[in-house]
Amino acid sequence: MGMSRLIVSVLSAFALSASFALTANAQPASESGKGAWKFVKTTKDGIEISRRAGRTSGYYEYKFVAESPVGPEQLEQFVWSSFQTAEKPVKKRTFLVNKSDEVVFHDLISVPVVSNREYTMRIVRKKDQESRRFEFRTAPELGPPQTPDYVTMAIVFGCWEIRPGEDGGSKVTYTVYSEPGGSVTPLIVRGPQLKEATSDFRRTLKDAKKAVK
Repeated sequence: MGMSRLIVSVLSAFALSASFALTANAQPASESGKGAWKFVKTTKDGIEISRRAGRTSGYYEYKFVAESPVGPEQLEQFVWSSFQTAEKPVKKRTFLVNKSDEVVFHDLISVPVVSNREYTMRIVRKKDQESRRFEFRTAPELGPPQTPDYVTMAIVFGCWEIRPGEDGGSKVTYTVYSEPGGSVTPLIVRGPQLKEATSDFRRTLKDAKKAVK
């Protein structure tokens, strides 16, 4: 769930399209977070999806917004606890920092067809009177030296934001940006990334609802 699912989504895009990938040099664009969000669609189950240009031409940062019947405190605990669990295709997860308001871990990932991937992820927990936030970003400077025969994920960053919603529930906003690294082009992974990220966000909210019953 959560962070593990995000990486699984990116690597699923690799596996589906690696045989068609051509090496191409993407041209740098403005950093994500600087442009205006553009509405993409609202799904049948009420997830509002927007996007804006990423730091590299051809990639997009995505934003997902939805309501959850789960209260902010319960949803916060569910999402935060999910970062403790690694899901396939994570082969090995090593925690470098594991505190109540910060985790840093290094993952080794093994999937068929494409090269093995690795990344070091830092997630920081923040809270105020209005919101609860989990800000995540790859942080290779905090991790070990590159593992032989592994390709380092170029960058992944984003945020979970949980605010009070209607009838005791929560309004949830999830933003995410990722570049897989290696020679996989934006055109190849863009569609699968959006599809999988939408599915993962939806599944996370459903799992949280089931968990607090």
